[in-house]
Amino acid sequence: MEPPAFYNDLTLTEAEAWRLIARGAADRHSPYHLMQLASLGMDADGLPSPRLRTVVLRAVDATARILRFHTDARSPKGAELAACPRVQVLFYDPGHKIQLRLDATAAPAPDELRRAAWAATNRHGRLCYAVTDAPSSPQAVPAADFAAEAEEAVFQPYLLTVSALDWLYLAAQGHRRARFAYGADGSLADMGWLTP
Repeated sequence: MEPPAFYNDLTLTEAEAWRLIARGAADRHSPYHLMQLASLGMDADGLPSPRLRTVVLRAVDATARILRFHTDARSPKGAELAACPRVQVLFYDPGHKIQLRLDATAAPAPDELRRAAWAATNRHGRLCYAVTDAPSSPQAVPAADFAAEAEEAVFQPYLLTVSALDWLYLAAQGHRRARFAYGADGSLADMGWLTP
């Protein structure tokens, strides 16, 4: 079997990575639609502890290297990201055996973008923001209580500005791994192959 065009080409590898990420924002069936977001929080003893969760990729600006996800503003992740905005994102496509790890800095979206994203969120999507208690609140029963209407005030998009992308392609003919670093404006600052 012939390897894909990107197999031995750094420029094509980077383009393929961003093509896959962009597809994830547009196609809810794509393996890149859900991403794992790792941040730093505090454990029960007050010690720094990794926090990992799955979030939905809502938008991508491949030129500026910015990803967007939405969360409930009352969620503990908001305080975690405010205290330490450096995060890592993981995508994995088991069918094509491609893993992408992105180093990024998280920031709440500006209010204008927050309002536009809320306006574009359908009624079903808004139900996620209608729970009466903050996410992670203890409760006596398994089902959450919902308000009659979701409140826009608890809806918070976050922007992730990517500073580096680590590509891993697992292939029978030989794995390929590469790293791409980006400047503050999203421009490619450096790229190179790594030992898989």
